[in-house]
Amino acid sequence: MDLAPIYKWVDDHKDECVEALRTVIRQPSCAAQDNGVKECAALLADMMKALGIDARVMPSDGQPYVFGHVVSKWGNKTLVVYNHYDVQPPDPISDWDYDPFAATVVGDKIIARGATDSKGNLMTHLLAVKAFREIYGDVPVNIKYLFDGEEEIGSPSIDKFVAENLDLLKADAGMSLDGGFEASGRPRIQFGSSGLLYIEVNTTGSTQGDLHSARARLAESAAWKAIWIAASMKDRDENILIEGFNDTVTGPTAEERKMLEETGWDDAKQLEELGVKRFLTGVTGVDAAVRLLYKPTCNVSGLVTGYGGPGSKTVLPSKAMLKVDFRLVPRQDPYDIFEKVKRHIDNLGIEGVTVRMLGAIPPSYAPLDSEI
Repeated sequence: MDLAPIYKWVDDHKDECVEALRTVIRQPSCAAQDNGVKECAALLADMMKALGIDARVMPSDGQPYVFGHVVSKWGNKTLVVYNHYDVQPPDPISDWDYDPFAATVVGDKIIARGATDSKGNLMTHLLAVKAFREIYGDVPVNIKYLFDGEEEIGSPSIDKFVAENLDLLKADAGMSLDGGFEASGRPRIQFGSSGLLYIEVNTTGSTQGDLHSARARLAESAAWKAIWIAASMKDRDENILIEGFNDTVTGPTAEERKMLEETGWDDAKQLEELGVKRFLTGVTGVDAAVRLLYKPTCNVSGLVTGYGGPGSKTVLPSKAMLKVDFRLVPRQDPYDIFEKVKRHIDNLGIEGVTVRMLGAIPPSYAPLDSEI
């Protein structure tokens, strides 16, 4: 199929496509704050219907899913397309130069929460249908859309939702377009996706609440407990110290490494995009690409405790909350890793600690010779 007319359609309809995206961006949809998510789902379903896509909002145990279906007269294969319409909270608002939900156009960019992660990507799926139908009268494959309203909080409802809708979601292949461009600006196709385990650790000290810091000679600090737990998980050489964490981790195959070598990885552009002077552990070139794609992580996402206001306050914190996320690679199971993390923390022998899972997403992997 000649795609040149499709690309021309995109150029000719640029303003229309951008305005459609801005409409979706302007509707807040922060799952973590339960802000506008249901309204955004309804907006998307209406926009899909206007494009001739059979669409509906489907409830779940959490935020709703948006399901859509396009039937092709030409193709007998079915592609299920996953994406998400929820966004990260924009806080702190004071760090923004523009209203995060105004979809302000600055030069050739839209500055807004969700512009690329992932409402911009989501809209390409829908506008592509319009382009193909206007140019060729049809789409080349059957398409099923599944748009998630909880991706940014770990998709806690998705396992049950998918299990209850297997027939509805049945397809020959699946695709997600979330991210997708290298620092060079070239499109990127990934044969898999990182998994995720997100945990929250709460520690307690005095039952009387925060004490004066002079009492630190006698009473426990919830803050230090959280710090000790965080520091026990990883050393300064980036080695994850949780027993059994890396048991199933493997590097790329020779074929996968060769493909990475051919992708044109550019250290300078990647460093510029990250805003750092060097990559962790000093890796460079294709070794940096391998580390990015095949190395699991242990990241402190947040630590809340004590006093963080202006000036000083001599306080011995009685509570601390530590949030840690682990990016997982193929053959790692987030539920297995969670048990290993809990066991690791238990073995530290620190009293007054609770651990709970906030999100778990298994990693995905498709062989390079997959039919898709």
